[in-house]
Amino acid sequence: MKISANKRLDQTDSYLAIVLVAGVGMFLTTLDSGILNVAISSLVQEFHSSVTTVAWTISLYTIVICSCIVVFGRLSDRYGRLKIYSMGLMLFALASLFCAFSETVIQLISFRILQGIGAAMLQATSAALITTLVSPVKKGEALGALAAFFGLGHVLGPVAGGVILSTIGWNWLFLINIPICLLCLLACRYVLKGKAVPVSKKTPLNLSGCLLLSASIFSLVYGCSRLGSPHSRMSINILIFAILMFLFIRREKRAASPIVPLSLFQNGFFTASLYTIFAYGGVTRLCMVVVPFYLEQARYYAPWKSGLVNLMLPLGLVLTSNIAGRLMRSWGTFRLMTVGLCCMLVPLLILIFFLPNGQLPIVCSLLFVYGVGAGLFQPSNIAAIMEAVGPSHQATIGSVQRLAQNIGISLFTVVTARFLQSPAHDIWVGARNSFCLAAAATFLGIMGFVIIKQYEKYRPEKAADVTDSTID
Repeated sequence: MKISANKRLDQTDSYLAIVLVAGVGMFLTTLDSGILNVAISSLVQEFHSSVTTVAWTISLYTIVICSCIVVFGRLSDRYGRLKIYSMGLMLFALASLFCAFSETVIQLISFRILQGIGAAMLQATSAALITTLVSPVKKGEALGALAAFFGLGHVLGPVAGGVILSTIGWNWLFLINIPICLLCLLACRYVLKGKAVPVSKKTPLNLSGCLLLSASIFSLVYGCSRLGSPHSRMSINILIFAILMFLFIRREKRAASPIVPLSLFQNGFFTASLYTIFAYGGVTRLCMVVVPFYLEQARYYAPWKSGLVNLMLPLGLVLTSNIAGRLMRSWGTFRLMTVGLCCMLVPLLILIFFLPNGQLPIVCSLLFVYGVGAGLFQPSNIAAIMEAVGPSHQATIGSVQRLAQNIGISLFTVVTARFLQSPAHDIWVGARNSFCLAAAATFLGIMGFVIIKQYEKYRPEKAADVTDSTID
């Protein structure tokens, strides 16, 4: 059954079902990014392996998501977002089951790769489900809820991991995903029943472009993950990335249906929005690494206490995201992103000078303020980037947004580790340099928006093929 592409769902039950479906996918993928961080030592003992080997269960999960996400975004725009999303849920649940009953560390790493593929399918389609199914009136609130689910995954990941390891065993780190996936699949079935999702079957897949992009991103993120290891070949990985990215750009310039129209980057607002989500991902991860590291190494806090301090950042994000969704209608994405970045910049500047002498309540307050800014920024950034193209490319552009954030996380993690481990610096100097980098990256995003607002008076353009969208 085909209906017009601009038909939206605004009934309360449908709205809640769509937000639940999209949010659970984002929640699961972020939960499983952090839940294993507290389990490394337990898994080393369980499998009689080394920390370096077990760490691949975390690294490869992230690498696979970065490498595959745009491919699945393109596929979902072609064949249906809910279809790809449902397949991602099933694959994620199946991989979680296999992970839970792994008998060797190699099996666990292999199944985590499979889980990463499922996570890429979920992340590629979550935002597109909201922007193509929720009415424009409620879209801002729905994107705010999606950002809250994202933050909730970061909040509960380490906490749930610690509780599970202390009570019922490491297997349940993965088994808890299965009932959540099954419930979400039931919600998908409800949404799919009589609900149409706009797709564009006329659009070619551009498989060669997807493969070139995936290979280049894999080389970059893999190289970053190996930096600092005894056999690291970062320069070779960067060279491979540069070559593949050059071939990808050259291919996209000539493609009849590019993955991301390169003309979008001529619009300063879109380019700045993509840069700021890259910086946001990296700076947020930097804060969640540097603060507990400094508190434990320099101030001798217990790990559980530094972990509680770290929860203040995602807590601020969760509490503010829904407010941001409502403000988006009156303030607009540009103003909300700028205000959010400014709220993030202030605590970063204070931490540069204040962290050594800061009392724990003050450090918690600064992280909370940063989280508040992040809660204002993230939903409006998603909306701004998704508005750059028409309904037929929503999953693709959404996956590009997630890709930029994931790359920022990977690159900033590497740089932060170098700052903190450098023998030439003490712990405080490394932490201060990290916050200087974070403040500079955030300030650059603010200045980019200010300059664009002043000189371009930019308004996001809609893609020309909006009226050509079909319903799957």
